[in-house]
Amino acid sequence: MRADDVEARLKAARDSAVRGQRDRSELFEDGGNIIRLGPRHRFTVNTQELDLTILPRGDGLSVHLTGTDYFEPIRDEALESLRPYWQVSLESESPQIYRAEYLAARMLEAARANRDELDMDRLRELVKQPEALDRAIRDFAAPRYREGYERGIHDHDAARILQALVPMHESAGTLAHAPQVRALAVLFWSERAEQAPAAGWPGRARTASDIQRLLGSGAGLESLRIEVAATLEDFIAMHALPLEPTLAPRAATYLVAELAAEHARFASSQYARRLLDGLRGKLEAAHAWDGFIASLDALGDRLAARWQLAHDWLGALVAEPDFQALADYVPEAAARLVARGDFPWRDESADLRVQVEGLLGDHARIAGGGLVIGVDEFAERMAAHEVFVEGVRAFQALRQQVVAREREAMRLEEFKPRPLTSFVRNKLINDAYLPVIGDNLAKQMGAAGDDRRSDLSGLLMMISPPGYGKTTLMEYVAHRLGLIFMKINGPSLGHEVRSLDPAQAPDATSRQELEKLNLALEMGNNVMLYVDDIQHTHPEFLQKFISLCDGTRRIEGVWRGRTRTYDMRGKKFCVVMAGNPYTESGEVFKIPDMLANRADVYNLGDVLGGMEEAFTLSYIENSLTSNPVLAPLATRDLGDVYRFVDKARGREVSANAFSHAYSAAETAEIVGTLKRVIQLRDVVYRVNQQYIASAAQAEAYRTEPPFRLQGSYRNMNRLAEKASPVMNDQEMQQLLHDHYIGEAQMLTAGAEENLLKLAELRGVMTTEQQARWDSIKRDFMRNRAMGGADSDVGGRVVGQLSDLVEGVRALKELRGGTEAADPGATVAPLVAALEAIAQRMQPAAEESGAAKAASIVARGVHSGIREALSPLATSLDDRLEVYELMTKVVANLRETPARGGARRSQREIELDEALEAFSKRLRERSGPGGS
Repeated sequence: MRADDVEARLKAARDSAVRGQRDRSELFEDGGNIIRLGPRHRFTVNTQELDLTILPRGDGLSVHLTGTDYFEPIRDEALESLRPYWQVSLESESPQIYRAEYLAARMLEAARANRDELDMDRLRELVKQPEALDRAIRDFAAPRYREGYERGIHDHDAARILQALVPMHESAGTLAHAPQVRALAVLFWSERAEQAPAAGWPGRARTASDIQRLLGSGAGLESLRIEVAATLEDFIAMHALPLEPTLAPRAATYLVAELAAEHARFASSQYARRLLDGLRGKLEAAHAWDGFIASLDALGDRLAARWQLAHDWLGALVAEPDFQALADYVPEAAARLVARGDFPWRDESADLRVQVEGLLGDHARIAGGGLVIGVDEFAERMAAHEVFVEGVRAFQALRQQVVAREREAMRLEEFKPRPLTSFVRNKLINDAYLPVIGDNLAKQMGAAGDDRRSDLSGLLMMISPPGYGKTTLMEYVAHRLGLIFMKINGPSLGHEVRSLDPAQAPDATSRQELEKLNLALEMGNNVMLYVDDIQHTHPEFLQKFISLCDGTRRIEGVWRGRTRTYDMRGKKFCVVMAGNPYTESGEVFKIPDMLANRADVYNLGDVLGGMEEAFTLSYIENSLTSNPVLAPLATRDLGDVYRFVDKARGREVSANAFSHAYSAAETAEIVGTLKRVIQLRDVVYRVNQQYIASAAQAEAYRTEPPFRLQGSYRNMNRLAEKASPVMNDQEMQQLLHDHYIGEAQMLTAGAEENLLKLAELRGVMTTEQQARWDSIKRDFMRNRAMGGADSDVGGRVVGQLSDLVEGVRALKELRGGTEAADPGATVAPLVAALEAIAQRMQPAAEESGAAKAASIVARGVHSGIREALSPLATSLDDRLEVYELMTKVVANLRETPARGGARRSQREIELDEALEAFSKRLRERSGPGGS
């Protein structure tokens, strides 16, 4: 990783930490468990990090997303094969091994292997010093935190166990090996002692032992153990002995230890001898001992049969109460019965069992704070536990693989809210946005406290152009509340998606978004479902959320190909939608009424009542990080920003009022930069206001083209990053001009009129621009008045006749406002005739095609004009102005069929000739002879 990347990440982390600390001091309560959004509502904070884990649930394993209600069963054969380890959380404890025993065994093992600054001599010394032993065990356990040792409990108990176990180990010698292990070694040596390669093992064992003792190298002993273990495995298989092959390595260790002595003799415990004496006594009392020995001898070389016979007799013996405590020594006693008569035994009388008292931990083997430990059975249990540990580790490794696979498939990192490091919680957010968001979330999720609502419902909808911080603000709120931020991308869904079923999605991208949406519904709790850019979606798709946002809080979804009904009542689940007033085609976006009725709608670009100063100030606050001169202010007390803004406006501010020490040069640079930023802000704010006003205006009532240039925070940031205190006014104007020229290029249509309107807003419009702008507005009004598409001839003519009616009415008003003022009293009949024409032609224009409509229009106009205009022409001989007006009307009507683009019919030709004749008569009547 490059140094500049590291530096950038450190800076981002530092800035984020500063803002987080500011939020903790200003918004959070109760140690961070409660957050205040506005003056009225407080909410509980989910502090559990979103992660994926696997838990036993029911009769199987399930994937669980922490902090949510998501549980998904797993079907995996490899995991099923490791079912005994599903409930195991620690490898250091099992039903057979107490955690402190495992710690003691690990420490004893390290001492034997001279690891971790331990050896057997030091361990013996530590056992004699309880306090030193306690410290040594704590130090030994500290890095093994994954084994789950509890300080003060398991280290204490491990010390008590070692104090009993180490001295017993010393006195036990080779009897410390488990009875089964010793039994296998005895059976082998009894049968193969004089055969190759076993005959050479004693010499090799003594030599390897001397090398280890004198030179510290155990390679020779280890090599011999491996060879002996392999031979023992073959021995078990050859004689079909009922012993586990896994005993072979431990039996090899014991056998090599016995063979390393100058005269190899095999130890026999007092417990095995007690069993043999007990069996002999029982059989002799029944006069069956000799018969038993004869039966063993009769089996000859059938080693497995002889072993089984002896084992069965001894097994029956330990079933009696007097011998039950000796059950572990049945294999050793059986091996002694089966071994040849001259086998080299060494009788030992050492105690191999001890009662350890004063234990603090809890385990099935502990009774009344006491635990019975045998030096030989401890080794046996530890050997069995090693198999258990291998199983646990195999399960944990496989579990991690499945978790990683599922985590990657779900892409959990995308659902964690990560506010921008440049985000500034400014005065507008504090005083305006957080209160309204808090009011809405209190209805959707319920606030903390006794006044929490039980009738949860609603929807938060934010409508504003891009760049006003809708997503950033809601991601910040989700992060502070500890909610999963499930963002659904509207453009990825498109207008073709009308169902929540991923299987019906038209492409992979929309299918992925629908899967995310249904995953959010599956999670249920601690989720913010954020549907972005809803203007790019179909209204029918949005209607699916109606029932989720009303009192029922239900929605029909599809998960893993199956339909499900999700009930969100009582759950910490909220729905937020965001959109632009315009669609991608530039048309005004319409939200389904039933959904809009359930929503609290806010426009981040609009100014809430009484918040104009905070709104305009937010432009500056949000652009601080974009300007290198102002960026340091973003991580300091925002009060300094407000004081600098006051200075930039010409107000007096004392230098002592600042929370940070600023030099005179730094102050001058900041103030100079802010003056330029304020100039930019004023223009951006006016653009924003015009955009909002234009978006709110119905198309039918527009007097000029819609305004689509934006004055968003994004625009402000792009301008502010280039602001410098040394720029003059001309450079500032050029900066604004260049910025919005680039913005206008991205409009789908209307770049010229939008730039002209911008010049009017800025007050920099030239005479030529003003003339052009006036012309565009006139053409806009005329085109709007024409109505209909270019091919809709009937619609356009109807619109023109309607204008003609209004024009005649206006003429009546100019002539005195009453019909009596008209000498011919013909204006009223004219208006009525024209209205009749329009009414007759309207259905035809709607029902017919373009060509047919043109013919109908021609016939209607031909007859209608005769009826409507003849009285007017007769009565207005002395009014030249009226004649000129009617000439223009007729000319306009003549042009209408031609603009329709349809082929002229005979009726249209006749109409044209009639109109020409009518125009000629009008001209004659308006000549010198008329007055």
